[in-house]
Amino acid sequence: MTYRVARISVFSAFSVIGSFLHLPSPIQTVALDSAPGFFAALFYGAFDGALVSGIGHLATASINGFPLGILHFPIAFGLAGAGGVIGLVSRMRFTGSFGLGLILGIAINVGLVVLVVPVLGWDWAIAFTPFLIIAATINAAIAALAYGSVKGRLRI
Repeated sequence: MTYRVARISVFSAFSVIGSFLHLPSPIQTVALDSAPGFFAALFYGAFDGALVSGIGHLATASINGFPLGILHFPIAFGLAGAGGVIGLVSRMRFTGSFGLGLILGIAINVGLVVLVVPVLGWDWAIAFTPFLIIAATINAAIAALAYGSVKGRLRI
């Protein structure tokens, strides 16, 4: 248990580092903060991936002054769901489960844009969606590449 807490803390710290690596976007919280959560989901499973992904988003929102206010809390919960889905689906035993898990995680991440519709409107949400697609895909690609490079060789 102590080992798991330490592991989640370390990967959450990596998310904080990623939160300083912003991608071009109208909102500063689009960053490389999801990659550690996605990696944790792939390597350690759904629980670790969910916690790191949710904590990572809250850290990014905090560092950037919570530009969407209280909406960052349901977004963090949604990103925890994305991390959990990646961890669950990628461990299923069928061809393509790894890729399907990442695609579903990206889709959930991007789909969370609907949470800002009541505040910012559909026009803004639709205009913001391409930025989320690119960012989520980059985060997933980083996680997949890191996982592929350490899978079977790393014992932590």
